[in-house]
Amino acid sequence: MTCASFSLGRLGGVCRVLAVGLLGVCSVSAVAQTVPLPSELTFLSSYGQPYRMTYEPWTEDTFPHDPWGGNGVGKLVSGKHWDFPMVVPGATRDQAYAKIKAAFLSNGWTTIREWSAGGLLLWVHYQKGGVEAWGLMGVPGENERAGIEVIEAAPVPVTLALVAPAAQPEVINPTSGDIPYLGPIPGTKFHNSAADPAPFMVTPKGANVAEQVAPGSIDKVYTFPDGLSNAMFRRLYHDALTKAGWVIVDERMGSDVAISAHYTQTGRNIWASLHKNGEGYDLRVADAGAATAGLSADLAKNCHVALYGVLFDFNKATLQAVSDPVLQQILGLLTKDATLKLEIQGHTDNVGGDAYNQTLSEARAKAVVAWLTQHGVAATRLTAKGFGKTVPIADNNTDAGRAKNRRVEIADPRCAAKGK
Repeated sequence: MTCASFSLGRLGGVCRVLAVGLLGVCSVSAVAQTVPLPSELTFLSSYGQPYRMTYEPWTEDTFPHDPWGGNGVGKLVSGKHWDFPMVVPGATRDQAYAKIKAAFLSNGWTTIREWSAGGLLLWVHYQKGGVEAWGLMGVPGENERAGIEVIEAAPVPVTLALVAPAAQPEVINPTSGDIPYLGPIPGTKFHNSAADPAPFMVTPKGANVAEQVAPGSIDKVYTFPDGLSNAMFRRLYHDALTKAGWVIVDERMGSDVAISAHYTQTGRNIWASLHKNGEGYDLRVADAGAATAGLSADLAKNCHVALYGVLFDFNKATLQAVSDPVLQQILGLLTKDATLKLEIQGHTDNVGGDAYNQTLSEARAKAVVAWLTQHGVAATRLTAKGFGKTVPIADNNTDAGRAKNRRVEIADPRCAAKGK
């Protein structure tokens, strides 16, 4: 269906419009199907003919929608969702509105808000016999037409529980099976999976560029049956991840859903990316802690090691809290070997002037030194040095290359001849 014309707002990430005189739907999760009207709406069949119904077993949104909720504030409602246009035989635009409004109000519904600029909209509420529902009725410029949208309060019909990652890294088959600590929603089907050697990227809070936090990831792809709305996907994983000890780093919902999460308990450092689109969803994990498990051996062999996942505020030297697992690894090295001294090195990409990048790299190296001294390392064991953009290790002409060049390294001065 083509979405155009008179916008009604959004329910559960679904675009609602009065298109070609009808209440249309722009959604891959609201499915056209024959679903009986709930008891609180059966009266409508006496006033018109509902057709081309779409239904979601569960969704959520604020009601009324911004801006009609009053200062952009509405009540968050969730439950079963019906959306359909209907024919009101012989009625003009105004007559259709008046007839359907009267029908709602005479059948136990009460008015929440009306809006008449650019169309006629009515938000209503129903609470009777243990049933609570919220409705939206609108009429376009065409005669004999109305659109109805209703959410009937109901719990999420599916339960998702995730176990917390274990203290020791789990074995994950890159080509089959589920991720032990990030399983699929019940009722969905495994499609495929693979190891992805591309760097795992995360956009820090407040930044507009992504940073590398791990050298690769494992991606599991699933398909889902009709009825898994964007809102249901977001709610299930948001709640399950949070209960299992993950921190939600970013969460976005529109035509797709994207969730980023970080797990840092029991010494683990795992990043997860969840994405749902119209075809299915994928669960991607990057075990950054396992990737740097050989930090001591790498330092002894190479004299310097690049550490990814040390993230700063955009264009600043302020460490973000998500950096703690990597910083704890550096702290562990220094605690284990009391004779070890480290040079903390800051590096930037080539965006910006030489002086700016030099200053920024020095400040970021000093910020890491400050974190370590605040956690008990003697200042005499640490030095900070900034290299600006003078020591790239990747192509600065690509986003991925620039992200690789924006890094913190640690170097052992005892073998500096082999290092930088």
